[in-house]
Amino acid sequence: MQRRYHTNLPFLDLLFNILIGFVFLFIVSFLLINPIAKRADIEVKAEFLITVFWPDNLEDDVDIYVEDPIGNLVWFKSREPGLMHLDRDDLGKKNDEIVTAAGTILFPENREIVTLRGIIPGEYVVNVHCYFKVGPEPIPVTIQIDKINPYSVVLRETVDLTNKGEEITVTRFSVNSNGKVTNVNKLPKKLVEEWQKG
Repeated sequence: MQRRYHTNLPFLDLLFNILIGFVFLFIVSFLLINPIAKRADIEVKAEFLITVFWPDNLEDDVDIYVEDPIGNLVWFKSREPGLMHLDRDDLGKKNDEIVTAAGTILFPENREIVTLRGIIPGEYVVNVHCYFKVGPEPIPVTIQIDKINPYSVVLRETVDLTNKGEEITVTRFSVNSNGKVTNVNKLPKKLVEEWQKG
């Protein structure tokens, strides 16, 4: 009697190759589902953010003025002097609505932001100005200065603007060449008068 020789080796080899094929397809499909994130083409850089905000329900127009150590002044008519940038000139409720083809978009926040994109060593002056006032009540205006790298809050303070045309020096702070804030004071300095003269 002749003995039959039987093996499952070709069948196991086929199953193993199919398994490898499924694993390969799974990896390819996973890579296509989660593509590698592309680095941003525009690198956003900021050293300090100076934010001014007041209650959203008020129609009053508050403006920020910031002077850098070499005399550049950022305000609503000069939005990008030197290394400073005014993000938005907020007019109170006047520019809170935008009408588009899709309907009216409401942005009820009263906020202005100045970005210091680089460090110029010396003293910065931060003033707030009441450009337009509707009601008799004082406007509580909060100013926050944030250092970005590394993050820290340099100042957060609230002042009251009571009259149209009133200007308050919220702070004067000095920055050294390493970006460290070395001196904070409130010695008044008028900045609104500077642009009115020129």
